[in-house]
Amino acid sequence: MTTSNAASLAHSAHSMGTLTAISWILGPTDDMPATPFLMVYSIGDGLHGPEAGEAELRQTLEGMGVPIGGTVVDAGQDRGIGAHLLVEAERAVLTLPFTNAQCPVSAEWQAAAYENGHVILMVPVVPWPDGQPGVPVPEDRLQAFITSEEVVKNAAHIAVPVSRIQG
Repeated sequence: MTTSNAASLAHSAHSMGTLTAISWILGPTDDMPATPFLMVYSIGDGLHGPEAGEAELRQTLEGMGVPIGGTVVDAGQDRGIGAHLLVEAERAVLTLPFTNAQCPVSAEWQAAAYENGHVILMVPVVPWPDGQPGVPVPEDRLQAFITSEEVVKNAAHIAVPVSRIQG
């Protein structure tokens, strides 16, 4: 199981509602190393309803230059996106222009993030009310959401470089 965590909002909180972060890892397989993923999503509880939150999140991401449903954008190559990720002590600290989030991660997730040098960030504009902050999410429910055709075609995908504390 994975537990989601509420993200603090810096932008249009009344429309987007509660944004939550959750992490998971795929692999490794014979063909590919383990890939760490991080997702920031709305639970659809914005002041003006889930549709307004979806529209606000879509407009914000497109305003950052991140296509919805398109290819993975490399935040390391396009610094204008404003996505930054610090991974230390089994925690991921994500900064986006519209939110900041901290999320606990497993030791395996952290090792994969360091090995890959980046994490795939998924930001679906479709709300996920089942993924409540602080509540464990069974793997089958997470998998059903992240592989849903509607969610995939309505999500931004960003490869975010991993930063570490130098010391």
